[in-house]
Amino acid sequence: MKRNIYIIAGLVLVSFTACQKFLNTQPGSFLSPADYYKGANLTNALAAVYNPLSIHNEFAKGVFICNDETFYGGAGRTVGGYAANAYDFSSTNVNNFWTRCYAGIERANLLLSYVDPHDPSVDVQAAYGEALFLRGYYYFILVSNFGDVPLRLTPVTGPDSSLQSPRTDKQIVYNQILADMKTAEGKVFPVSQLTSASHVSKSAVQGILARVYLTMAGYPLNGGTGGVMAMYDSARTYSLKVINSGLHSLNPSYSQVFINHAADTYDTQESIWEADFSGNDNSTVKSSSYLGSQNGIQFTLTTVIPGSTNQVWLDSGYCYAYAYVNQKLYNLYDSYDARRDWNVSNFTYAASTTTLPYVSRRPISNTAVFSYNRTVAKWRRNYETILPKGKDNSSINFPILRYADVLLMFAEADLQLNGGTCTSAGIDAVNAVRERGYGLAGATAPLKSLTLLTQGSGYYKGNNLLFNNYNNASLGNTNFGNWLGYSSTITGSTTAADGKVTDVQLTSGGLGFTTASAALIYLGTPWAANTTYAANQQVIYNGNLYTTVAAGNSSSIPPTHLSGSSAASQTGVVFSYAGTAATATGTLLTKADVDKTSVTLQDIQDERARELCFEGTRKLDLVRWGIFYSTMVSVFNQMDTWPTYATNTKANAIIGYTTVASSAPEKFLLLPIPSSEISVNKNILQNPGW
Repeated sequence: MKRNIYIIAGLVLVSFTACQKFLNTQPGSFLSPADYYKGANLTNALAAVYNPLSIHNEFAKGVFICNDETFYGGAGRTVGGYAANAYDFSSTNVNNFWTRCYAGIERANLLLSYVDPHDPSVDVQAAYGEALFLRGYYYFILVSNFGDVPLRLTPVTGPDSSLQSPRTDKQIVYNQILADMKTAEGKVFPVSQLTSASHVSKSAVQGILARVYLTMAGYPLNGGTGGVMAMYDSARTYSLKVINSGLHSLNPSYSQVFINHAADTYDTQESIWEADFSGNDNSTVKSSSYLGSQNGIQFTLTTVIPGSTNQVWLDSGYCYAYAYVNQKLYNLYDSYDARRDWNVSNFTYAASTTTLPYVSRRPISNTAVFSYNRTVAKWRRNYETILPKGKDNSSINFPILRYADVLLMFAEADLQLNGGTCTSAGIDAVNAVRERGYGLAGATAPLKSLTLLTQGSGYYKGNNLLFNNYNNASLGNTNFGNWLGYSSTITGSTTAADGKVTDVQLTSGGLGFTTASAALIYLGTPWAANTTYAANQQVIYNGNLYTTVAAGNSSSIPPTHLSGSSAASQTGVVFSYAGTAATATGTLLTKADVDKTSVTLQDIQDERARELCFEGTRKLDLVRWGIFYSTMVSVFNQMDTWPTYATNTKANAIIGYTTVASSAPEKFLLLPIPSSEISVNKNILQNPGW
């Protein structure tokens, strides 16, 4: 037997000797791990660590949709599943949430194990720091949503012991998160050396550290071994680092922040860190967002435009509109808080397949019922630059951290450290967010009130909701300046154009007014070129009031006549002279009307809702404040008093709140450990209630 072995060994040796000059040559298609994580390959490996940040799509459409800001709904839509809190440990979304986070952790562990942390190259150091931070961030998402989770700090080596990790106490997980992020802080680039907000910067690390510390201060850790006040102190320290860096400021226009997300325009002064999305339905590699396409202003027409191979929604953006806004959030806004009419839809889309402009806007009246017919409008697909637009997904980036959030985190930590009373610095931080939100960050202002000057003539009595200087038709109009909403009382018959305006009440303060522009405001819907008008629709132009004789499409020539009707050959739709437009004067809102002189925790909680709604922070905020269950019950009780109407039936919309309200208070504070983990890990236990 031994002889045979030696013979085989000899044959192997001869073969090896004959071929060793070939074996000594490294195959061109193979790189050792140590060699792979260098240069361009290191960039690719780091991109793979970033990739699971697409999990933020779940913040836009998943379990985080059902809170005191939004609910899952829509006419004729069967409500259930993940977005309505109807899930368990076997749900696909829960499993994907878990596995994608751990995929990011595994990729980070691989990079960290092969890259020299002492490499003198600043690019290598930055990549190492970004991977370290991202590992910590994925663990932060996991521990804050699932509680105790397995802590894996080295690459998985096999299907046995590597995957049989028991759950690690949340305090230990948080300690590792802090260690990773603090080390990363000294390695990553400052935002001033980056060209986009999709890369982790020093400011992003510091801002997320502030968020981690605030989370640790609240439920369920309640400060942990370090104590509550120490957590608030660290949250204040890290948010202050971002503020004092001088690298960040609020964009003067609140709406522009989200237009930038759609247009792939980076504003790193305001938007500190974003999950980057790109592509459309035609892209080879799809990395698409749910923003705008799943939660946005509904538009589902797919009819082909006459004479074109493009579809209508390639311009306006197809949107399923799964997310509807709760009345609780809507009522948090003042009528002159500009954020309300940007975040919450105040118009719907109407479409024509025969006449330009094919898509137009129609205002939603301001009634209690319609407040439940308003969808999320924060991200609008008409600003996307990647064409043609995809149907099911968008290319809109998701904001993970904005400067406004940092200011509010600083104020909250400041308040808690000072016995429930903000210092002047904390108050100033809150007021900066409020002033920008109300449209007071620039040289213009919204209106505070309206006073009727002249009654005008020729109004229909039923035309009692009017928009001034608001272009209902232009989807490409990015300037919402000089517009407002108001309701008015008009005398006269219902059908005849013989009415006068006798009363006017402000319903929206609008944006962009100066003292001069507020001095004379014409009451009515301004005429617009290339706009589809219905019969008997009233418009104003040059101080005069006109009524459309029949449905049609306006040309580029406005009506200017003072009697009779215009010629269709000139104005397109025929306009009949009705009379003179009523006028009003406006009082401008000032910072004194908006600024807080003292700030409570309730003020900060409400301000976070007004400013950060739909950005994925609300549920975790409610949990750490210890008010998630009571808030959901309160919203359930409010929704249970709804009237019955078609768009969102009470039975459908209330499901997500009924499920929480009828369960044990602690059940929905954490997601269930998913079946994909339980089926392979014998050492892991399930969360309570699941």
